[in-house]
Amino acid sequence: MKRLFLALPLLLIIAACNQAAAPADPSVITSRSEAWEAALNAKDIDALAALYTSDTRLMPPNGEMTTGRDPVRAAFGGMIDAGIGGTLTSVEAQVVGDIGYNLGHYELTSGGDVIDTGKYMEIWHRGNDGVWLIANDIWNSDKPAAAAKPRGMHKRKHKGMGMTHVMITHEVEDGAHWLAAWSGEDSRHDLFKANGAVKVHTFQSADNPNLTGLVIAVKDMEAFQAMLQSEEGRAAATEDGVDLDNVTTLVETK
Repeated sequence: MKRLFLALPLLLIIAACNQAAAPADPSVITSRSEAWEAALNAKDIDALAALYTSDTRLMPPNGEMTTGRDPVRAAFGGMIDAGIGGTLTSVEAQVVGDIGYNLGHYELTSGGDVIDTGKYMEIWHRGNDGVWLIANDIWNSDKPAAAAKPRGMHKRKHKGMGMTHVMITHEVEDGAHWLAAWSGEDSRHDLFKANGAVKVHTFQSADNPNLTGLVIAVKDMEAFQAMLQSEEGRAAATEDGVDLDNVTTLVETK
C-alpha cells in the first residue's frame, strides 16, 4: 500500500505531461497562414511582417538564410511592388505544445496569370503572449533550375569597356503596351540598370509590331541573369505581355 501511495504522484505527473504534449487543433496556425495570404494580396507588408518573430529565419530559393523581419520585408515587399499575389494551400499541419508546422503548396500570380507554383514549410512558435508567429519559413519553386549559361556568357567582354552585349527577341501581346513599359518614370530601363544592364535599346518589327527585341550592354552578367530568372523579372515580363515561351537570347561572341 505504501508503494502505491508513493507511485501515485509520479503517475499523475506523467499523465499530465502526456496530456500537455497532446496534439492541438492545427487551425490555430492554418488560420494565421491564411492571414499571411490575405496580407500579400492586400499589399499590406506591415501586416505580413507582423506574422513573423523578430528573429525569424527566412530560407528563400536560390538564396542565403537570413534572420529578422527586415529580410521578410525585403523579400515579400519586392513581390508586392512587382504586383505579385497568390494563394496558399495547406496540405498538412500539426501543433504540439508551443510549436507547430504548416506544409503546403503555393501559386503566385501577376495580372491574372500564374507565374510560379511551389511548396513551402512554415514552423510556428507560440510566444509568452499566446500569439502564434512564424519562426522559420522555407519555400521553393516547382520549376526546374535555371538553365546553364551559354558558353562564354560570363567571359565575353566588349573590348575596352568591360561589357557583354546581349540581344533578346520575343513576341508580345501588344507592341504598343510593351514599348510603353520602356518609357517614362520607373520604366524597365531602371529595373535593368539596377541589375547589371547599363544600356538597353528597344526594337520593333515594322511588319509585325508584336515582334520586339532588346540589345543590352551588360556590365554584371551574374546580376543580370539572376534578375531575368527572379520572380520580379518574370513578373515584369508577364506584365509587359512577353511570351516567355517564345524568347531567343543571343550573346556577343567577340
